[in-house]
Amino acid sequence: MGAAGVAGGLIAIIFIMPILLRVGFWNTTAILSGPTISPQPTKSVNSEPSVTFQPNYFSQAINKIQPSAVAVQSFSGGTLIRYGSGIILTQDGLFATLNSIVPVNAGVIQVTNSGKIYKAKVVFRDYTKNIAIVSMAEENNLQVVRLRLESPVLGQKLLVFAEAVDFSEDKPLINEALVSQVEKNSSQFKLALSYEPSFYGAAITDNEGMVLGLLDFRNQKPAVIMSKTLDNVLNAYLTNNSKL
Repeated sequence: MGAAGVAGGLIAIIFIMPILLRVGFWNTTAILSGPTISPQPTKSVNSEPSVTFQPNYFSQAINKIQPSAVAVQSFSGGTLIRYGSGIILTQDGLFATLNSIVPVNAGVIQVTNSGKIYKAKVVFRDYTKNIAIVSMAEENNLQVVRLRLESPVLGQKLLVFAEAVDFSEDKPLINEALVSQVEKNSSQFKLALSYEPSFYGAAITDNEGMVLGLLDFRNQKPAVIMSKTLDNVLNAYLTNNSKL
């Protein structure tokens, strides 16, 4: 088999097969089982349930979130040092991603959305919450996400949607996760999901395509940056920028 055939086979294995399995072209259980959640003084799932994929359950969500999701790559000296995803918050090109995906030592930040490649720059950082607001200029009509500021319910099935770059094209990476814990006071929630580096900055959406937050990992355990937090950080940047 020639080099092109080998490369094609690897691409199919790495990108196409996981997407087909995760979206639900076969009725199977989740390939990526989530970590065990330590008992907390809140409502929680005693044991992680299996997720049965339903092909049409998230079809609407995927169609809505994909135009508003971006793949982010950070380079230093021509070398890729960080990568992940983000979500578009304003039509003129402001998007949110994890601050750790776009570190201060990155000389170039490249963003891919709907087949187009943009150079971008960080305009606001919240180190405590690990959020960066990044601008991909020269656009005025981008499709923005719809944020759901309310927390989900215990046991709710959510979609985890990321964008990855393959030969300069953005490709969707999709998984499903269950809400394993909801804190009563803060409405913060946790997901049953295994560690997967490609899902840093992924959008967490419900079946209507409403974004509940961004996915982070801390000590290789999933951590949710809620949409309410993203909205507050964006408004803080817009308020400060308007005073300049």
